[in-house]
Amino acid sequence: MISKKYRVAVKRLLWVFIPAVLVMVVGVAILEGYVTYRMTRPPHTQLYGSPKDFQEILSKPMWFDEKWRNPDGTSSVAWFLSHGKPGPAIILSHGYGTNRSQLLTLSFELWKVGYQVLLYDMRGHGESPVNWSGLGTYEKEDLISGINFIKGLKDDSGQTLVDGSIGLYGIEMGGYVSLLAASQTPMVKAVAVDSVYPDFGHYVNYRLKSFLGSGNAMSRLADADVTNRLTGLAMHLYLMKRDDDGTASAATRTASGRRLLFIVGKDSGDLGQMTRDLYAVTQDQKELAEVEKTRLDRLYDKESADYDARVVAFFTSAIPVANPIPPGTRASK
Repeated sequence: MISKKYRVAVKRLLWVFIPAVLVMVVGVAILEGYVTYRMTRPPHTQLYGSPKDFQEILSKPMWFDEKWRNPDGTSSVAWFLSHGKPGPAIILSHGYGTNRSQLLTLSFELWKVGYQVLLYDMRGHGESPVNWSGLGTYEKEDLISGINFIKGLKDDSGQTLVDGSIGLYGIEMGGYVSLLAASQTPMVKAVAVDSVYPDFGHYVNYRLKSFLGSGNAMSRLADADVTNRLTGLAMHLYLMKRDDDGTASAATRTASGRRLLFIVGKDSGDLGQMTRDLYAVTQDQKELAEVEKTRLDRLYDKESADYDARVVAFFTSAIPVANPIPPGTRASK
């Protein structure tokens, strides 16, 4: 039989151990909840321009404010740059923590050569009426809704404005959802992505390390497998979303007849290697563009002009425009 002295010792040990475990579990739960909340609430950055700036220079109408409904009942807001006559379209998706004004110069360069251009604020960013981000889990459906929206736009005579193919461009999270949306939308014939990742799990780990910082104990904690699993579980519980929507890795491994451009730069960090890995497994016709700086950060002057020219060259080759305006030519008034 177990002695009374032994039973008392075990009880004392349990009284010490169990509260410590409970405190640790509760602490981890609180930390995961805080991290999840913060990651799905990116800091809102103010728009620093609009197509109105270009319209005033050209002295001609060229853009409209647009809005559409998403499958979950939320709305997306966008700028639509149009020539008022049928033509192919390009949809631009910005990255995490920024907004659509990040892509103003690129949208204008694409418009100048003849494309209809739609650039929108992803949920939780810019002027989106949604105050939280799905970190890519809801944004794919939002983008598909945007594709369906512009397909239904018509000119004054009732003719559809989007005539022909659609191209998608996206940065980081915007690039990820562009690859997913393209895999489910046959009308999309070309996709350009900047500093992208293969799946939700990789992005949560990347974003977690960005949130906790690098080169310290917290960053090492972010690399721990148990931390990744707990954070991923917390994200899915919070977002009420399942891993049944496919991944960018799976989408690129299947040949679809599309053309893809992968952009990677010295500032891409961990996303740079993820982008190269996706490029390596892609089965469709593909290009890899290596640049000094990507649009993960705001570009200026020559860097911005060179970057935009590379993207425009890709789309004009992949989705030709009827009677295009030669690059570098001023748009007519």
